[in-house]
Amino acid sequence: MSAFTPHPLDSSRAAMVFRAERKDRGALVTFCGFDGSGKTTQIEILAERLRAIGHDVLITRQPTSWYRQVPEVRSFLDSGAGGERVRMIALLAAADRLRHIVDTIDPALAGGQTVLCDRYVFDTFALFTARGVDTDFLTRINEGVPRPDVAFYLDVPTPELLRRLRKRDQSLKYEERSPEIIDEIKSRYDLLKEMFTVVNGAATPDIVADQLLSATVRALAERRLAPARDET
Repeated sequence: MSAFTPHPLDSSRAAMVFRAERKDRGALVTFCGFDGSGKTTQIEILAERLRAIGHDVLITRQPTSWYRQVPEVRSFLDSGAGGERVRMIALLAAADRLRHIVDTIDPALAGGQTVLCDRYVFDTFALFTARGVDTDFLTRINEGVPRPDVAFYLDVPTPELLRRLRKRDQSLKYEERSPEIIDEIKSRYDLLKEMFTVVNGAATPDIVADQLLSATVRALAERRLAPARDET
């Protein structure tokens, strides 16, 4: 039995987290969704394809190992706890994100690189509001992050997601242990879908890869960072 009550997610308030504008020469592409949705594999494929058409690609991820190695974070990921301790974890996640943006993402964008980021601030809203943290608090502590040129959400039906997760040779995090918990968090990604390019992560890997490349090329063409053509 969880010790928290999920908090409503206000997508319009969440959208206020982004910087007013970006002046860099690079491109930011983010990938959200559960572990098991295929993000890691698809990021590698997209990076290879973008490099083939002339992009200087950086693959990175949030949260970083700094956050993941904090003992309190490891306990949080394993338990259903809520309350003030979860707000503390949210602050750690925000600090890790700011550090990662300042040290890694911003310099890469300024240098004209195409950054592919596994997870981003959207995941914070989905996870922490499900744990009972309010949207405004999360927006305040994460305010000023760069808006992605395209933000992908790899959506996989819950039964298929559970099958993939249970197939892995590792223990499941709290959010991965039951269809009810997964559905609760997926409902929060659904509330943010206006900010996403949604991709069916249950499709064959080749189809997913083609859709990701096509959407990325179109998004970057709008900023004149890539040829305006479909590279599928």
